[in-house]
Amino acid sequence: MATVHRARISPLLRPTEWTLTDGELIERRGARERRYPLSELKRLSVTDGLARADFARGRVRIPARSFGRGGRLEDHGESFVRLAEALAADSAAHAPQLRLGQPPRKAADMVVWTIVLCGAGVLAVMAAAAMIGAWALGLALSARLLFVLILAAAALPWIGRGEITPN
Repeated sequence: MATVHRARISPLLRPTEWTLTDGELIERRGARERRYPLSELKRLSVTDGLARADFARGRVRIPARSFGRGGRLEDHGESFVRLAEALAADSAAHAPQLRLGQPPRKAADMVVWTIVLCGAGVLAVMAAAAMIGAWALGLALSARLLFVLILAAAALPWIGRGEITPN
């Protein structure tokens, strides 16, 4: 028996339909169809209102909420729970290498985001200072922010050394 869940993930896109049948997760949006065999499922995590399945060929995110008319959110929790339970049960039988839960966050990812945001801050401070004509103040403030960026970039090669990564 096929388990089906439908949701509109964006008010600008057509509704997406996820069908779980015969050891395969099928994602359809309009004429586009993608098939994911459960034997290729590497990780499955189901949190409050979102299921995330990492396959060898890609990642599928399945939300419980959907955009309705007028941009309002609609809750499709019943069909989401049925699909998530069926996906967990079927994947246990088809994918013995399956890992449950969220992948661990890496400290290096957070440092990279800090560098990106500090760089954007440097540019924003310089642009604001240029618009008001306070070049000296803008240069002084952005130099301090740039120093934080340089420190984070200098620490980046050493973050995560000695970690044992699972195969």
